[in-house]
Amino acid sequence: MANKTDKETQEHKQFYENFLKFTTYSTIVVIAIVALMAIFLV
Repeated sequence: MANKTDKETQEHKQFYENFLKFTTYSTIVVIAIVALMAIFLV
């Protein structure tokens, strides 16, 4: 039982780490797009 719990915990941790990477990169891309819009559209 403990082994199954550890495996689930590791899977959740991996998902969370991937989610944080995706969120970080998405935020950087959005900031870059807004910055480029500020440069070229104003």
